[in-house]
Amino acid sequence: MSLEIVDELMTPGCPQCAVKHLSAALSYAAEAFALRYSVSLPPLESKVLLARAYINLGEVLIGYESHLWFAVGLLQRAEEEALCLCSPKEYTKTARKARLVLEKDGRTGVRRAMQAIGEGALFGPADMEAAHLEEARRELPEAYVAWRPENCADYVGAIERIRKEYFDLPEATVAEGETTTKEGEPEMATNKKTAACKGGKCAEKGGTTKATKACAKGGKGKK
Repeated sequence: MSLEIVDELMTPGCPQCAVKHLSAALSYAAEAFALRYSVSLPPLESKVLLARAYINLGEVLIGYESHLWFAVGLLQRAEEEALCLCSPKEYTKTARKARLVLEKDGRTGVRRAMQAIGEGALFGPADMEAAHLEEARRELPEAYVAWRPENCADYVGAIERIRKEYFDLPEATVAEGETTTKEGEPEMATNKKTAACKGGKCAEKGGTTKATKACAKGGKGKK
């Protein structure tokens, strides 16, 4: 199976992308716990913005070109936030350096910008966790209130809530005598919840639902 890149930064919602970022947030939360990071000290906003820029530049390398200038915007916000809150000067310099590289060289400067951000920000797992959570919210804004995790331990619950609502899932295990799509594999359930997406690539066409279109963004990819 191949995935077709559908490069749309602002969409009605991409459940698959939200699951991707929540899963990344879960991995960083587990790492933060293992390292005994203090949950009472949230990461600085400027550092989270830098981390989000880093994540989105990685998306550019995958093929989502529109994320380039979104990342530049995040870098500008990080610079402003660092100046406003008197964050360490390194964050201001890092954001500015990476932004200028991208403004000058565009797509060809992405890897150098990512290197500058990584070396200057020195992200900890708590920073990356917060950044991926924000990206998950951006990818599925309509449903955020319903699925947002209350704490780190609830990431799995949030992921499963999204999967149950948006994805095709088997209704039951295969009993003796039931048919399967392949030897040893149960047929997937066909009755899935319809989309709450508003227009755009998530709109239903001819009976397709948000699970199948879901929001054709890599996630966003059409199979």
